[in-house]
Amino acid sequence: MIIFENVDIFDGISPEIKENCHVAVEGKKIKEISRRRISFSGGQRICGKGKTLMPGLIDAHYHACLVKVEGYDLSTIPPSLLYPAASRLLENTLRRGFTSVRDAGGADFGLAEAVRQGLVNGPEIFFSGRPITQTGGHGEIRPKHYEEPCLCSSHQAHMVVVADGADQVRKAVREEFRKGAHQIKLMLNGGVSSEADPVWLCQFTDDEIKAAVEEANRRKSYVMAHLYQDKQIRKAVEMGIRTVEHGNFLQLETARLMAKSNVFLVPTLITYQALRDHGESYGFRDENFQKLSEVMKASLQSLENAMAANVKIGFGTDLLGAMHKFQCGEFLIRREIQSPFEILKSATSINGKILAPNGTLGIVAPNAQADMILINGNPLQDLSLFNDRGDNIAFVMKKGNIVIQN
Repeated sequence: MIIFENVDIFDGISPEIKENCHVAVEGKKIKEISRRRISFSGGQRICGKGKTLMPGLIDAHYHACLVKVEGYDLSTIPPSLLYPAASRLLENTLRRGFTSVRDAGGADFGLAEAVRQGLVNGPEIFFSGRPITQTGGHGEIRPKHYEEPCLCSSHQAHMVVVADGADQVRKAVREEFRKGAHQIKLMLNGGVSSEADPVWLCQFTDDEIKAAVEEANRRKSYVMAHLYQDKQIRKAVEMGIRTVEHGNFLQLETARLMAKSNVFLVPTLITYQALRDHGESYGFRDENFQKLSEVMKASLQSLENAMAANVKIGFGTDLLGAMHKFQCGEFLIRREIQSPFEILKSATSINGKILAPNGTLGIVAPNAQADMILINGNPLQDLSLFNDRGDNIAFVMKKGNIVIQN
């Protein structure tokens, strides 16, 4: 058993800090929270005076395996280099206080299992496997001059699956679930980082989207959808997708539909800022910057629309390669629209509901999973406590085990 004594608590749900508490952890769960000193024999006591105990952070749009800023084009990186690089990104992410990530494309069972077995000291991975895109859709990295007879010969088949027609989409979804995917990632708009797809491109037909959602529902799972354009967001919501990723051109009426349909929004604002400031040094091209400018202009307004409509807003970053170090910058960007409590709730209990609907993740409460961080100071008053190095984090606990100690 581990006891945190005389600690202040942010539980991920309430905007109020519970002062001078005692928290007992037994096994993988939180056993007890008390105002009184908890008596027990043996175990470990940790003094939390002057510190805040809070849920481990959750990044709901993460890319462990996109270890280059060029995104899905990892054709020059052999697996023997890719996975050690991904492991380093995960280890640094855990040090920042993120105890869980929802990988939005690239990570697989093997990497998640390496974390589970302790071979990689990283956050728990809820992986999507390969994102599913259409020919010429987002994530398609084949250059315009490249031709191939079928997907099986693609040099990038381990990172994205191209499917055209409802039957191919259905098969692709089944295949990712066969390989252990927790949820499915569907590309429904163009994007910034790939060449063949303008941002305004609405991808997949109604039947193709329905096929993906139907197969996910059969597996008691869901579809997370890469989306920018308002009309495509509305269509996707009407067809049953569960989380809107990015959503930069979201309008108020569609946001109200999302709230009514219990659909989550996962904005990823830091990736646009990082690409704007540093993309050139990482080889970002003019056409990428043009697309980046489009989505960046609308990003804060879409978040404001979601707030006005009471949409459940998660927390994601969508960073690539070396730009993962800017992960905690998402907290600071959102201050223009959200309060510190709303931001931290997004990164804890709301993301917890996305990843684990049973309500045991992203909160500090009896019987919740003991994923917690002990941070110096009060994060509700100072979001800059979160930084790249995790300087202000004294302990990171994952499933009841202290995995980082500063």
